[in-house]
Parts: sequence; structure tokens; C-alpha cells
Amino acid sequence: FPSHDSTSDLSRGVYIGSPTSRVYVDTDGIYNFQTSIQLDSTVSTAEAFYLWFRLNGVDVTNSASQVRIQGNNAEIFVALNYFFNLKAGDYVELMFSVSDLGVQLLAAGAVAPHPGIPSIILTVSNNIGGIQ
Repeated sequence: FPSHDSTSDLSRGVYIGSPTSRVYVDTDGIYNFQTSIQLDSTVSTAEAFYLWFRLNGVDVTNSASQVRIQGNNAEIFVALNYFFNLKAGDYVELMFSVSDLGVQLLAAGAVAPHPGIPSIILTVSNNIGGIQ
């Protein structure tokens, strides 16, 4: 995360830093990180996909999820949501691990009747002014 063709549709107060896996905020606040991921499997066995957040380089306690993908061409859609109380300059990373490299992020181009399918969509919103 993110892939080499990552794009930002709209950004105000949230930006991708260096390295590009880091999503920074420039204002104190409580932020909601929502993500959706398209997965596919190229192996016939049931395999696991693990997803979690890191805050400033440290795994976030109890933020992980596990999804088991059942066999070859078993596309699945995964979503994860988490609130963070962030200070200006903090960064969040979306991390993942797989039990087999045959479990892959899936992206597909536009084909009628649907538009393109990105492998990961991340939406970050500042919901509350934060704890003062």
C-alpha cells in the first residue's frame, strides 16, 4: 500500500508522505480511516489475509482483521474502519500480510458496464475537532 499508480481524488489536511505508505494529517483531530480492498486468490487452497493499522510506525493494538479466501478465483471485498485521535504530523499506515503469495490485491480496468476497480480505496475524514 499504496500501489505505484495511487491517486488522491480530494485532499484537505490529509496527505501522502514519504515513504508513500504513510498518510499524514496536518491538524489535530479525531480522524476516521475507512478502507475497502479487493482481493483475489490464484491458489486452490483456503488462505488468510490479515489487515491492520500502524500509527507513527507502531502496530495499533486490536486493529487487525482476518479474512479467509476460499480457493482459486475467489474474489472478495474487505472493509476496515478505525478512529484515531491524531496530532498534526502524525501518520497512519495500512498494513497487510498473507498466508500465501497467491492472495493478491485485485485491480481491474473499466469494462462496460462498470468503471475501473481500484485495489484499495482509503477515505480519511476529520470527524471531530479533537481533544483540546
